[in-house]
Amino acid sequence: MIFSYLDRGDMISLRATCSTLERVVPCNIDRVFISANSLNIQVFRAIADSELHRHKITEIIWDDARLPEVPEYEEVTSSDDDDDDDDNGGNGGNDDNNNDDDDDDNNDDDNNNDYEYYEEEEDHYGKYDYVYDCWDDDDDNESLCSSMPEWFTRRCLDGGPGGQQQVPYSNSIINRSWPYYEALLIDQRKNMQLNADIEAFKYGLQRFTHLKRVTITPCTHGRQSQPLFRTPMIMAFPFDFVYPSPRPWPYTGFDVTHVDAPWAPNNGHSVEYAYRHCQCRFLSFTAFHMKYKDKRCQCQLGEMSASVHDEYRSYWRGFSLVTRALAECEQDHHVTELTIGGRGIWTGVNCHVFDQKCQEYDDLVSLLQRPGFRRLDLDLNTFMIQRDDDGWKSYRSGLLGKALAQAKDLRHISLRTTTDTSDGTCLYIDPKDEFKKTFPLEMILPFDQWPNLQHFGISNMLVTNSNLVALLVALPKSLRSVELSNLGFAGIGGWWELLNEMRTKLDWRMRPVRERPEVHMTVADLYFDDLEIGYYVHIDDTVASFMYGFGGNPFRKQPVEMVEAHGECMDSLPRGTVGTKRDFLDPSFSARYGFPVENRINR
Repeated sequence: MIFSYLDRGDMISLRATCSTLERVVPCNIDRVFISANSLNIQVFRAIADSELHRHKITEIIWDDARLPEVPEYEEVTSSDDDDDDDDNGGNGGNDDNNNDDDDDDNNDDDNNNDYEYYEEEEDHYGKYDYVYDCWDDDDDNESLCSSMPEWFTRRCLDGGPGGQQQVPYSNSIINRSWPYYEALLIDQRKNMQLNADIEAFKYGLQRFTHLKRVTITPCTHGRQSQPLFRTPMIMAFPFDFVYPSPRPWPYTGFDVTHVDAPWAPNNGHSVEYAYRHCQCRFLSFTAFHMKYKDKRCQCQLGEMSASVHDEYRSYWRGFSLVTRALAECEQDHHVTELTIGGRGIWTGVNCHVFDQKCQEYDDLVSLLQRPGFRRLDLDLNTFMIQRDDDGWKSYRSGLLGKALAQAKDLRHISLRTTTDTSDGTCLYIDPKDEFKKTFPLEMILPFDQWPNLQHFGISNMLVTNSNLVALLVALPKSLRSVELSNLGFAGIGGWWELLNEMRTKLDWRMRPVRERPEVHMTVADLYFDDLEIGYYVHIDDTVASFMYGFGGNPFRKQPVEMVEAHGECMDSLPRGTVGTKRDFLDPSFSARYGFPVENRINR
């Protein structure tokens, strides 16, 4: 029938037309959401108890974006300066999004329609008793309520971390929002104390017979008035409800104290951590800063008590609980895919999980070594690990590589980080130390263990052309897609050289068209002046034309004298080239993007 060609949103509208179509048109839902919210939990359990729907579920999305109960990042004003670096580092920066490739199944165009059909299905499950009875449309106060905390007002107006302009809301809207938000906080606190969310998750592992993927993300709420997923909780919000954007995971941003603490506890003792609070990220485009960045961006050290360290680790509560549940309940599920998001909003799982063995590491390995495990999307918050002694402690420990080597049946691997890169350069590393700081990619990516690999992706990593090309040559014939995004190159050589070597040294051009790997290259994101957090620009079409057609190399070859003058590869972006602008927080968004023609180093 014709409805088999309709997308999920159109199917929902068609079912709402009449009772006959409601019976005839299938209600297709294949994923569910869970978080520390009673409505999300009730809907999750209702689906798990439904014989009609529970067998259709293939994915659980754990929404780890908890509502903030206190200011979660510092207010940045024009009067702020570096003298404000006090002992607040234990609060950590907080996170933002993620997400996946623009062709990822998690991020299709149906994100906003997953639970709309529940409005039609209420008669089957009864009305949910989860209601916040505190919304008054007739309230029209002109002044802000005195009982409302000041931070709530500020955070409602500032657009959230990474926001570049304030959002204008009237006092009456904010006043009406606070009691609703307060009720949400009470409910969230109760569910976290009772662990109601993880208990429901374990129940779902037993009930969803075709479950294959688990996604953990802090990006659910997206931007203000533009959620990534419309969960039952978000769909229940009143029309003009405003609230602070929740970002519980520490994130890389201009407006936070950048806290880099160990993951493993110190037997009840305090732990030493590094923190950075400066405006260095604003200066990343200037030649002066590129030359003197190491002198201007010194991290400071602090000490964090055991209790504060536990609170710091709790930011990643969802990651810890979900991996533990998947390990404990391994007989109850058939999960073969794990997605841990956040890179789209400059966050991810704490990379120090891989510094030394811990419970979370063991639980992750337990899942990876399951027969048939086939997909891992891992976004890591790498803080400033490139500044550690020889650099990259979390990689050099070998634990990440050993964990991935357990996944013998892996088909898809994507490793994205928050390491700062721009124009083919890894920031905050002295060019003289680049080769000392590099490491072979085989140390963390054991490709010899993945004979059936179909997708390989890395983002924001320091590489050498020779090592990366040698790795690509060794990839199996089963490879169908590659992501090489926002890389930093050590020594002479950059994007231009990489593409040239890929074209000449790989046999991909000689393969049948259907067997040629698609190459995805993101070369612009947060470091571009006109790109807000979440947006990025790729040049996939231009790269494909060069790799498999007759197009030219979109990048600019670096004059030797420029490289020698700056000690690194500068301004290798495809000046004047047209790319495609996409949005991690709105996968349906796509727009033409023209790169600036002027030389960015002379701005």
